[in-house]
Amino acid sequence: MDNKEIAIAVVSKVTGVAKSTILSRTREWPAVEARQLVILLLARDGATDETISWMLNRGRCAILKSRHNANDALRLSKLFREKFDKISEMYEHQKSLRVS
Repeated sequence: MDNKEIAIAVVSKVTGVAKSTILSRTREWPAVEARQLVILLLARDGATDETISWMLNRGRCAILKSRHNANDALRLSKLFREKFDKISEMYEHQKSLRVS
């Protein structure tokens, strides 16, 4: 399993949004929030906007805007920050299991 698959699986587990919905074109808030969490997670792990856009089948500009919105949400929303912290912890744990 690569980083993209781990990120989507962890976000799906925490948010309850299906993997297919995260990758879909829907603009409903739960899917948008889950997508933002995936983008932020991958960006903080070192992936470029171009790489993330390729992984999620989106334009680079859409990824850039989502990443900026997610960073704003981290600063402004306690609930979003708590979700991201939990997701980050699970993501790092899953990555360490894959390596060992």
